[in-house]
Amino acid sequence: MMSALSSLARVKDPASRAQLALGVTDICAASPLSRRAEPIADELLLSLARKAEHRVRMAMAARLADCAWAPHEVVRFLAFDAPAIAEPIIARSVRLTEGDLVRLSDEGTRDHRVLIAGRPNISIAITSALARHSEIIVMRALAANTTASLSELACETLAACARNDGILARTLSARPDLPEILAGEIAIHIADAYQDTLIDTFGPGTQLDNAARQETVSSALADDDDTLARKLVEKLEAAGTLNGTFALRALTEGNDALFDYAIASLCTISATQWRKALAAGSVRAAALACRSARIDRSVFPTILRGLQRSGRIQSELGEDAMTGAAKVFANYTVGSAHDALRRLADSV
Repeated sequence: MMSALSSLARVKDPASRAQLALGVTDICAASPLSRRAEPIADELLLSLARKAEHRVRMAMAARLADCAWAPHEVVRFLAFDAPAIAEPIIARSVRLTEGDLVRLSDEGTRDHRVLIAGRPNISIAITSALARHSEIIVMRALAANTTASLSELACETLAACARNDGILARTLSARPDLPEILAGEIAIHIADAYQDTLIDTFGPGTQLDNAARQETVSSALADDDDTLARKLVEKLEAAGTLNGTFALRALTEGNDALFDYAIASLCTISATQWRKALAAGSVRAAALACRSARIDRSVFPTILRGLQRSGRIQSELGEDAMTGAAKVFANYTVGSAHDALRRLADSV
């Protein structure tokens, strides 16, 4: 190790320094270091990491993330690095202490806090630190992390943020560890949001009566996102008020489950079939669904952007894909688009 330090002092070429950095990283990850060697390795890796290129630091982080004896200071340095570099360290490294994660929650970026919120088994101190920022995207990640220990502050912040965010409210409603009073408050919020959606979409004459409102509150406490979406779409379909505008609004608001059930119902297929078709056919599946659901071609780009934003269409919207989508609208009837969509789903 001392010879490596001497070598470092002489190496100036970036490629050689990168090779040295990854070589020392591999040595550290291969087996536990002696008590004497660890601080030397830590100092060496820190010196290398501070001057390394982005790609080299990414490789170092990936190799050290699962190492239970990785030198602490370099692990901590990489956790505070750019989120793309820090991600594996924050997600998996057991060398990060509670204090490290609290400080990173306080001093890091929002993207760092999203990563911390998704880390398994984070403590009350960490969830309190995350909650102090009251960021919706962080609170969504925290609510979805069922292994996180929620502090009183975290619960209060989650509930407060959920009043203005339907996705967060639905995620929270499925958590068994939420205090009963907050769970009830969130369920009432979901019922209010449901009624607001009906009024905004179909006019002020459409409201929930007391029985329907109570049923919605009870469902919000008991059901997951898919079940809630299915029940709402079934009610709208039974009332004859389900349409493409409702499906589009669900997508643009980030409610993937509600969009899936709405578009599937409009296409007279199941939500499972729609999801299979989308996985198999990407842009073409979206075009076929719009055609089958009688959704105007002018809305199609908005639907594509919504599906891209949610990560469900990951391919580039190149010229070939858009030309293929245009042919769907030009050459397919509602019936033939429906049949093609079903065939696409059955191909998976």
